[in-house]
Parts: sequence; C-alpha cells; structure tokens
Amino acid sequence: MQFFGVTHLEFINFRSKAFLISAAIILAGLISLAIKGGPDLSIDFEGGTLIQVRFDQPVPINDLRNIVDQAGYGSGHIQEFGEVNEYLITIEKISESDMASTNLLNALLRVAPNGDWKIVSAKELPPDFAAQFEGGNLIVVEGVEIPPLEELKTAVREDGVSVVEVTQDSENTLAFNLPFLGIEAKAAEKLKNQLVSAYPERKIEVRRTEVVGPKIGEELKNRMWAAIMISMFGVLVYISWRFEFKFAIGAILALVHDVLITLGIFSIMNKEISLVVIAAFLTIVGYSLNDTIVVFDRIRENFSLRRRESYEKMINISINESLSRTVITSLTTLIVVLFLFFYGGEVIHDFAFALLVGVIVGTYSSIFVASPILVEWKNRISGRRKVKT
Repeated sequence: MQFFGVTHLEFINFRSKAFLISAAIILAGLISLAIKGGPDLSIDFEGGTLIQVRFDQPVPINDLRNIVDQAGYGSGHIQEFGEVNEYLITIEKISESDMASTNLLNALLRVAPNGDWKIVSAKELPPDFAAQFEGGNLIVVEGVEIPPLEELKTAVREDGVSVVEVTQDSENTLAFNLPFLGIEAKAAEKLKNQLVSAYPERKIEVRRTEVVGPKIGEELKNRMWAAIMISMFGVLVYISWRFEFKFAIGAILALVHDVLITLGIFSIMNKEISLVVIAAFLTIVGYSLNDTIVVFDRIRENFSLRRRESYEKMINISINESLSRTVITSLTTLIVVLFLFFYGGEVIHDFAFALLVGVIVGTYSSIFVASPILVEWKNRISGRRKVKT
C-alpha cells in the first residue's frame, strides 16, 4: 500500500536545520531539568505515601495544603486529578529507622534509666524473600550499665516496642532488630482522619492509597537505569551485527534523541516520571528502532542496486522509498495513542502522552537524525582521507 506516490523530497539537504531544531528542543529540556534538579520522579522511585481523594464538591487546593501542613507533612504535594473535585495528595518518604530509634531510645531510658543510652547507628534492612526475611530496622545502641539481654528485651516489649531480636556486639553496645512500623500506612490513615475532621459536612471518598518504602523506591530507580542501559547495549550489538557499526551509532543517537526530547517535554510540563512512564519510554525506544531499521534496510539494499548514485543521494532515495510505510505506520499508531490519551482515563494519561510525543519524535528521528548521521559519518571519513592524501 502506498500512501504517497513517488516522492523526491530532499531530506538529507535539510539535515543541518533538523539538527539545530533537535538541539534547541533538547537544550530547552536539559535547562528545565537542571533548574529543577533532575526529573520529577514519582512515588514509585522516591518512596512515600499517595492518597487519591474525591470530594462531592471542589475544594481549594490551598485549603488542602493547609490541612496537610497541620497533619505534620509540610513537604506534601497536591494536584488535581481527573475531575475537578478529585485530588492526589503525595507526602515524601518518612524515615522508618529514625522513628524506630527514637521509640527504642525512649523505651530504654524508661525501663533501664541507669544505662545512659545513646544511639550509635540506625538503618533499614530491606526484605529478603529468599531467606524469608520481611525486613526491619537495625538499631545499635550504647549503654553504661547493661542488664541481662532477655530481661531487657522483655521490658522493652512490655513498654510497647516490638523487638524481634537483640544481640550484644561488644561490652557496651547492643544491636536491636525491630520490625517495620508501617509508618507510611499510619501517615495515610492520619491524613484521612484529618480530611474527615476538616470537612465533616462533605462526602469524602478515598479512592486509592499507595505506600512505597524508600528502599523499594531506590531499587526500582536502579533497575530503571539498568533496563535502559541494557536495552541500548543490545541495540548497539544487534545493529552492528545486522548492518554496520556506523548504523548502530546512528540508531543509538536517534534513540537518545527521542528519550531526551520526551524527558525534556515532561520536565517542561511538570509531569512526573513513574514506572508507567518508564514503560512508555522503553516502548518509544522499540518503536523508533523498528522504524529506523526499516529505513536502514532499504539503504543497505540500495548500496548494491544504486552504485552509480552518490552516497547522499542514495540515502535520500532510500528515505523517500520507505516514506509511505513510515507515514502509514505512524498514523495508525497515532490513532490508537490519541484514543488512549483522550479517553483512556487519568491513570494512563501520562503513559499515552509519552507515547504520543515518542511516536512523533521517533518518526522524525528515523528520517532526520539516524539516516543523516550516516552521511555526516561518511563525509568526515572522506574528508580525513583527502587531508592525508
């Protein structure tokens, strides 16, 4: 199926202007990211508590912010979500180990006041499901007069602090293993009660509550970067084997171009980067790569069919020959993405928006970035050969 007839558009001659346009958009995104200190990562990566709440009537965001401040969460973030009377309240991660060490220290001072107790260190232990360990807080304390361990453990438990295990590291230091307090879940419950108390006459529906611990968020962040780097390396190896190394460099630079532009637009528009958005980014990488390989395959065919043509003209002809396929694929994909964007609901709105930007930018990069890079590569090599001779 041909969307166009035979075209003779001079895509390669436009490459300098295309590079400038791309550079300007990428630079704007990088400036936005630098000003904001990086992308706005969602609760998936930062850890914290999210509450999606719906009122029977709209409530001023400033009033909600005051309620969150009164609850003791001054770093809370509030935004409208979906309908005008629906809101997302996000509070940053709360340190489990800090709260656990404070509770333990107070209990020790009550049950063994002569110990002159001090906190040496406090850290969270991530879950290890292979070892059937649910995680917890490891608190190391130092004391002067240390009573028998079993006696001390029983007294601390009776004072209201759950202790899984206590061991003596040295003559004056003890290590307490405490279970997770569920402090994020308690924060969510506290916010719910605060809202009900502030608006007793309103009908309030808590539609969603999400709690992500900081350790889990950090692990997800590391895996996100690992997934992106591994996928890029796989692309480099595959295209170098399937075509040539210069083709792989062109494809990688086009993919980086697509991701940077999409990420920059998200930063400029103050949109969060969540796990769903990362999935969209990886989808963009796959889509853009597929489109680029189709053009590259046509270029490789024309290497043997059009030997008399110049390198630039041969690549330009290849882009024109695959233009109908590129436009048809992009339009059919855009139709689906547009339906998702306008009718898919707020939950996948950012996912659809990322795909919308990615499909447009990916189609652009396969024509104006990946293929022209081959020409620039060839010209640089030819220029060096002329200098040597």
